[in-house]
Amino acid sequence: MKRIFSLILGLLALLSVQAQDSCKIGYLERSALYANMPEVSQVEAQLSQLNILYNTEYERMTTEYNAKVKAYLATSKSLSEPIKLARQAEITEYEERMAIYKKRYTEEIKKQTTLLWNPIHSKVKQAIETVAKAQGVSIVLDQATPLYVSESCVDLLPLVKQELGIQ
Repeated sequence: MKRIFSLILGLLALLSVQAQDSCKIGYLERSALYANMPEVSQVEAQLSQLNILYNTEYERMTTEYNAKVKAYLATSKSLSEPIKLARQAEITEYEERMAIYKKRYTEEIKKQTTLLWNPIHSKVKQAIETVAKAQGVSIVLDQATPLYVSESCVDLLPLVKQELGIQ
């Protein structure tokens, strides 16, 4: 990832040297931007609550499953073969229900994560586009680890924060 970023920066630097005024480059650090957005903490709180809700139910199911297994192990030697098979089937069925529940709640968490984050991503993207156009910036890079940033590059983070109305 760092190599790709370095390569992109190198190519952009080369292009900017060849076409001095035709390509203005801007950058910002998205993680710093998101860290200052109140919507992000609200989304994280909602997802955390949802996760707690699903995990609590899964823990209840796990406790119930463990009790069934423990009861089976305690009484299995004294049970007749048909009853043993019935209880084993019951335990296996419960394992399957737990697996289905876990799969469904994992999918629901992913769905809710996408649903809640999409408006934030759209808002940030729109703000970046607005600021970039206003500043005459052709390319905006996410500043992860810049090796070199010339004075001709524009740090858009403060301007995008201002556009979003955050500190």
